[in-house]
Amino acid sequence: MSPRRLLILTAIGGLMVLLAVMGINVLREVRALSTADNDNIQWTILQVDTEIANLRATLAEEAIRTPPNTDRVRLRTDIALSRIGLVRTGRGAELFAGNEEAQELLAALDSYATDVAAVIDSGAPLDAEAIAGMRELTNALRPDVRRLAVLGLALGAEASEQRRAEFARQFAWTGEIALALVAILTVMLIIFDRLLARARQRDADLEATTDRLASTVAASLDGIVIANEDGEIVDFNEAAEGIFGWQRDEMIGHKLEDRIIPNQFREAHRNGMSRYLKSRDPHVLNAGRIELSALRKTGEEFPVELNITSAQQGDGELFIAYLRDISEQKINEQTLIDARDRAERTDRAKSQFLAVMSHEMRTPLNGILGVLDLLRTTKPTDRQERFLQVATASGEILLEHINEALDITRIDSGAMTLTPQEFALEETIGHVVEVLRPLAQEKTLDLDLEIEPNMAMAYLGDGGRIGQIVTNLIGNGIKFTDHGSVTVRVSGIHGAEQTVAKISVADTGPGIDAEHLEDIFEDFVALSHSQGRQSRGDGLGLSISRKIARLMGGDLKVESAVGEGSRFTLTVPLERLSATEEGDDPSLGADADAEDAQKSRSILVIEDNAINRSVLREMLINLGHDVTEAVNGLEGLQLAEATAFDLIVMDISMPVMDGIEATRRIRDGAGPNKQTHIVGLTAHGREEYRARAEAAGMNEFCTKPIRLSVLGAVLSGVAQTLRETSPETGLIAEDVFGELLGALGPEKTRETVDRYSAELRETLSELKEQSPTANQVKISQMLHKLRGATVMLGLDALVKGIDRIEAANTSGDPAGYASALLALAAMHNDVEPHLAAILDREETSHTSG
Repeated sequence: MSPRRLLILTAIGGLMVLLAVMGINVLREVRALSTADNDNIQWTILQVDTEIANLRATLAEEAIRTPPNTDRVRLRTDIALSRIGLVRTGRGAELFAGNEEAQELLAALDSYATDVAAVIDSGAPLDAEAIAGMRELTNALRPDVRRLAVLGLALGAEASEQRRAEFARQFAWTGEIALALVAILTVMLIIFDRLLARARQRDADLEATTDRLASTVAASLDGIVIANEDGEIVDFNEAAEGIFGWQRDEMIGHKLEDRIIPNQFREAHRNGMSRYLKSRDPHVLNAGRIELSALRKTGEEFPVELNITSAQQGDGELFIAYLRDISEQKINEQTLIDARDRAERTDRAKSQFLAVMSHEMRTPLNGILGVLDLLRTTKPTDRQERFLQVATASGEILLEHINEALDITRIDSGAMTLTPQEFALEETIGHVVEVLRPLAQEKTLDLDLEIEPNMAMAYLGDGGRIGQIVTNLIGNGIKFTDHGSVTVRVSGIHGAEQTVAKISVADTGPGIDAEHLEDIFEDFVALSHSQGRQSRGDGLGLSISRKIARLMGGDLKVESAVGEGSRFTLTVPLERLSATEEGDDPSLGADADAEDAQKSRSILVIEDNAINRSVLREMLINLGHDVTEAVNGLEGLQLAEATAFDLIVMDISMPVMDGIEATRRIRDGAGPNKQTHIVGLTAHGREEYRARAEAAGMNEFCTKPIRLSVLGAVLSGVAQTLRETSPETGLIAEDVFGELLGALGPEKTRETVDRYSAELRETLSELKEQSPTANQVKISQMLHKLRGATVMLGLDALVKGIDRIEAANTSGDPAGYASALLALAAMHNDVEPHLAAILDREETSHTSG
């Protein structure tokens, strides 16, 4: 029962009780006012007076009669005494209660009754003397009876007046209550009427809702199946008929599991229903959309998407399933998956093809360009030199095309990374111009370079990528210009720390239509001659160049007009590096490098390709060095374990053992080449192997074809490294460590070194427990902390070792990570004696001083 209904029934019950009480009170008052009451007090009092008078007359008559009639006397006496008794009880007692005069008169009546009763009840005969005594008592009582009658009349009148007043009050109060009840009943009738109207409206709404729901269920595009707690179907809409093939009449009353649930799922359905009805713990109910298998009338099993809800009906619960046949959707999804897989396989095949072709093209190109470089060392004639220049320039352009083929796959996959390093912009642009000048001369074009003097300084940036873009721009200028010139201008805007370099390449070619200015930056777009360009070209150069420029934070734009030529402008932000300190003579260091580079070095070349190995051997012999060859990584490792070399040139991809594994084993071992400078070579792209090569311990990483000039630069770097890694140098930056000694003194510095060594060993122990595939962030945090302390002590060799660990961690290479950890521990063992020797010398110096 609802609280509102209970409240209404309680109020009605209270009103009924109140009406009953009021009715009883009114009836009581009416009865009290009735004059026909046998117990009327005034009549009773008058009866007392009358009977006392009758008794007095009887006694007077019998007093003179001889003999007296005693029976008559007794009868009249009993009547009088009974009347006195009536006054003492009933309403008479109520009337006289509380009145002192009445109580005195009643006491006289009581005394009289006692005395007369004693005479009557004595058993002695009533003689004249007894009657005379009774007559005397009666005469004496007569005045009291008269007074009592008068007093009774007065009190009765007063009581009647009070009762009338009380009745008036009672009647007035009853009237007021009645009016209030009428008002309340009126309000309640109004409320009941409104509730009834509302109930009727709700019934109408419910009926309309039921009709709409029935229409919705019937018209729903989704199948709707309703079942009770016993699993019996109680409703089955038209859409469900279309899905399952059953008619509604064929389904009503039947169990779900017998009609639409596949046999292998029926036991699970029964268990799930039983568990829910016991625990009310839903697993599928209200769980949102789920996919299951269902059964058609034909016995065909098919996938459905359904959502199950519940609703209360009486004491039970109904389960409502909304179903949708997703067979077509599944077929389409599988078709899309198959198409995606084919596209991914095609993309992987494309990338693999490009990578393989790049490798296969670089290998012969390495031999071609290497031989061309060697031919230049044979003092060719001027005509032959010109031919060599053209062939070399063409080879450089071919190499750029190979690089573009790889770059487009890297850009598309987001795998392209920049390699910021110190470079001289003037030298980079100048080198590109000199390489391509022979091609311009073949077409009798002027190729001019104009560089603002304030741009001739060292910068931090990816000089290789900048050179790639400029090569493409100059090459296009030469390719698409038949008469006139190609001019390269280098300028820039210098900020507080950065310089925005502006490199423009202008040609006097046919120009480009304004509507096609943006088209040329799309992939694989090469404009026809009628559109202002020649039809040659793969359409990748400008697209890749702009993408690389934007990756560096710059941009590549074009200005052109048909018949007036074109101007391509590359803008890129570069970080300026500190200039050489005043008083230093950089030429001295360069002379020293050049002089050391001329010294004969023992070099191990590990290369599986015979042509490349032959070209490298001839280049190095031509430069005056001794060369030992190995055809794979295992043979090279065996030679490196037996003989010390000044330089090892290691190919990355080789049979039996690749260059990365061979380098790792050399660094991890105790052989004579543990610290030897190792240069890695690959015909693949630089980005694919850089992290792994550095993690393995390679000092440099070069992409084939390796040129004679590049090889000379590598040898100059090796010479510098050999000077810096003499005993007690290279491992330690003595200027940094010296400053620390000066600030702390030998004793405090030794404590700091000991504390650092303990921390290093503890960190290495913890790092061995971590995996770069699972704890990359934690490893980076630990290495960052360790690197800071290492830099503070000036332990440059250990800093490089830490950087190798971080490179392996970043690339997710567990083997390289473990190898770099071992290498760092070994380097620390090498550094500790040098630190101890420096501290010992310093303490001895302080003691002797």
